[in-house]
Amino acid sequence: PHPRLPATTSAASAPLPARGPAPCAAVPTVVTPDNATGVFEELAAGQQRKYIMISGKGGVGKTSLSASLAVKLAAAGHTTLVVSTDPAHSLSDSLAQDVSGGRPVLLQGTDLPLWGLEIDPEEAKREFFEGSGAGQDGEAGGPSAASQVSDFMNRMGMGFVIDQLKELKLGELLNTPPPGLDEAVAIAKVVQFVQAAEYARFSRIVFDTAPTGHTLRLLALPDFVDASLAKVIRLRKKLNGATSVVRGLFGAGESQDEAVEKLELLQQRVRMVKALFRDKTQTEFIIATIPTYLGVNESSRLLQALRAEQIPCKRIIVNQIVGPQQGDAYLRMKMKDQIAALEMVANDPGLRPLRKVIAPMVDVEVRGVPALSYFGNVVWKDVYDQMNQGADRKFFLLGGKGGVGKTSCSSSLAVHFANDGLPTLVVSTDPAHSLSDAFDQDLSGGSPVKITSPLGDELPLWGLQLDPEQAKAELRAVLADDGGKKLNETLDGLGLGVISDQLKDLQLGELLDTPPPGVDEAIAIAKVVQFLKAPEYSHFKRIVFDTAPTGHTLRLLSLPDFLDASIGKLVRLRQKLSAATSAVKNLFSGGQPGEEDVAVKRLEALQASMEDAKAMFRNQQTTEFIIVTIPTVMATAESCRLASALQHEGIPLKTIIVNQVVQANATDKFLTARRADQARALHHLEEDTGPDGLASLQLIKAPLCDLEVRGVPALSYFGNVVWK
Repeated sequence: PHPRLPATTSAASAPLPARGPAPCAAVPTVVTPDNATGVFEELAAGQQRKYIMISGKGGVGKTSLSASLAVKLAAAGHTTLVVSTDPAHSLSDSLAQDVSGGRPVLLQGTDLPLWGLEIDPEEAKREFFEGSGAGQDGEAGGPSAASQVSDFMNRMGMGFVIDQLKELKLGELLNTPPPGLDEAVAIAKVVQFVQAAEYARFSRIVFDTAPTGHTLRLLALPDFVDASLAKVIRLRKKLNGATSVVRGLFGAGESQDEAVEKLELLQQRVRMVKALFRDKTQTEFIIATIPTYLGVNESSRLLQALRAEQIPCKRIIVNQIVGPQQGDAYLRMKMKDQIAALEMVANDPGLRPLRKVIAPMVDVEVRGVPALSYFGNVVWKDVYDQMNQGADRKFFLLGGKGGVGKTSCSSSLAVHFANDGLPTLVVSTDPAHSLSDAFDQDLSGGSPVKITSPLGDELPLWGLQLDPEQAKAELRAVLADDGGKKLNETLDGLGLGVISDQLKDLQLGELLDTPPPGVDEAIAIAKVVQFLKAPEYSHFKRIVFDTAPTGHTLRLLSLPDFLDASIGKLVRLRQKLSAATSAVKNLFSGGQPGEEDVAVKRLEALQASMEDAKAMFRNQQTTEFIIVTIPTVMATAESCRLASALQHEGIPLKTIIVNQVVQANATDKFLTARRADQARALHHLEEDTGPDGLASLQLIKAPLCDLEVRGVPALSYFGNVVWK
């Protein structure tokens, strides 16, 4: 662990004076590492538009790298837009100007042709709802269509069936946004900007993307969103041809054209993005990492995923390399930034009441049980007794900005509990897992794995990496129990001729097969809550969650409410179908009791476990959220935002850890050890050979800066060192 560069960029709060340097950190002193040349020349060549995406583990300085590349491209004459798609933005921080608001903002205080943009996922979501016609069609179809249906059915002496169908609230199905929509729309939004005439001037668009797990999901998204939009569009189109009777069931008005048009437009954009990601002439992915084992391993996984998706990637940047002459000056500058950050932690209203834990920067990577045990004794000694009081079984969730050392902190806490004789489970919910790396042992597979110590100590410690794909598959199994078939059988049984055919033709069952947004993470957590109830897991007394980076975590914590609503809909729908089916069967077959619907049972179980998870998150007696941060102004700003969001959600928050704090007596010895560790990590990267190995990429080395790279002058200086 060592000081990290900022990971962000921003827009215009107070306009700066028109000329003269933007206020920024003193220009960092850097020693240039031997570097790949010709990189910038290639990125800047040609006037046709290029998209450059910089992605990698949280906290590796993606934002500084993206912003500095954008500054350099603008200085080379390209009209440049730098975009952040990370739900937890830091682009504004990096550019030292507010660029939020979802529209490109021209950078002030410089005459460079440079714009910044932070995408607001919430706004993107609202646009979808407008596109899906939620809330408008309902009134349009009004009582008349619905009452026509009722009259018709009543005349047939089948009023009870219509009551059942009406209660299905089929219209709601059209208004549930598909999973991960916010991220997809975020990207589609950029594409849309770029197509508009007023934005035709941008010849370079640099994306500062969210941490790895997010990015991977984003790349698979266009396919998924395309499929789910296609279903909704098909349904809407068929409704067009349906009789008003059937439309009434959906609360849909006469014409579906407008809704279909909006959705088709969204679909086209998504398809465009999909093509764009794979277009070698226009797009390039650059992996950013830092010289640590964990960083290199994660990059290797990211590259495999990019190759599998056929995304062009030919370069990797190793950032934050400590050069040979960076001794005392580096430490001095580091201390200055650290003092400012620690003052923020002490004075922020949200952070002030929390217990503060100061964790020292250590001079090697914390890997394996002995190292974690040592680190844990240092970090947790003062707060351990307080944390250990009270309930028999306790949950600890550690969260914060990417790259602050959450995995080291959570793993060391788990080891500390286990050393104390408490049976402990440490769980990673981050789609890009590094828990296995931290323990030097494979913990994947979705069930607890006993952790062994190389010293041969018998520890009551287990690790678990949740596999989001497996969670998704489980949900699909729940939903796929032929919801559609059941619905169609019901309608058949009604013997309603035309109406039955029209409703069957809509293939409603398909809508039930698309799992709701963010469901992988939610199920992952529900799963833990679930199996902890099972007798064979009752022995775990301490459960430590190593959560994904901030944006993710916040989404996760509000998910149970959201899923409750969407799973609730599906459960209601299934129950009604079962009831309708048996009612109809009774009518026609003289009353066989309706069989139990397995799927409803499963959905109810899932819903109950979500409820449990929700209650667990908010239980003051058993649960504690711990924010992990590092002593930089940027990371601290993000921690302030996280604290207020958690307090808003009613999550018990008592402690903040400031990790990687450099002690006043740190010397060159510290730096020497740091460099040795760095050399091992770089060697590890070079050994990753093979056609899809990291060694096949062009390597760019970026030096560690002794101050946060903030504002255009600092970005410009840093960019000249990195982008040769």
